[in-house]
Amino acid sequence: MAKRRPLIGINLAVRDLHKGPEGMYILNAGYAKSIMNAGAVPVGLPAYDDLGMIDEVIGLFDGFIFMGGPDYFPEHYGGRRQRVEELMDPRRDRFDIALAKRVLHDTNRPVLGICGGQQLINLAFGGRLVQDLADEWPAFGKGILAPHAHPEVRGSHEYENHQTKIEKGSLLAKTLGADGLVPTNSYHHQAVHPDGVGKGLRASAFATDGVIEAVEPAPNGNNAKRFLLGVQWHPERMPNDERQRRLFSALVEAARKKKG
Repeated sequence: MAKRRPLIGINLAVRDLHKGPEGMYILNAGYAKSIMNAGAVPVGLPAYDDLGMIDEVIGLFDGFIFMGGPDYFPEHYGGRRQRVEELMDPRRDRFDIALAKRVLHDTNRPVLGICGGQQLINLAFGGRLVQDLADEWPAFGKGILAPHAHPEVRGSHEYENHQTKIEKGSLLAKTLGADGLVPTNSYHHQAVHPDGVGKGLRASAFATDGVIEAVEPAPNGNNAKRFLLGVQWHPERMPNDERQRRLFSALVEAARKKKG
């Protein structure tokens, strides 16, 4: 009998509330296809109303992807009030935070966070976010924002291509098989705060304007030997780039080892 493929749990978006009082749980096909192409089975995790269900199912999975979406509630990092339309559905916000803390603190399962999923990893480790790059980044004295974080990105639904500097010797560099400048894409207006990287994490990639593009375990931290990566860009939208496919392959390989 063939060995079971690793099961990768992935949080789902809650959208299209106009289609019913509860809306719809949605997964961008690019995430699912990337996981399947890497040899694993994607399994969607809807926002459970009963958070106790997380404990009942978490052991079924061999790894996790945290995907992005609208903004997490600012109270998680001491931010200011935001317009409701910028924030994710309260059910998903509550569920994602609980899921991330449970997976990251109480298991050793491999995790890949993408865009808002990177920010979720940082929040789960007590980190902070830059709430709006256009408003706040100049105060850090790091120069003009690159196109990936311009204010118009919010409503354009366009993914900006740009260069990202990968830190030599990092888990990310080993995973991609490259360091230095690597082409990436982005669609975001928030980022990991440069003075608020979560406990036990380090930044391992930066855009040319200094915006943090990746986080991973600090070399001497509790998770130093774990596959745990958060990237601000969208590798699932770069399926023809071998380096980007390696992010999913590395997650699945780490999940396969955990399963075995």
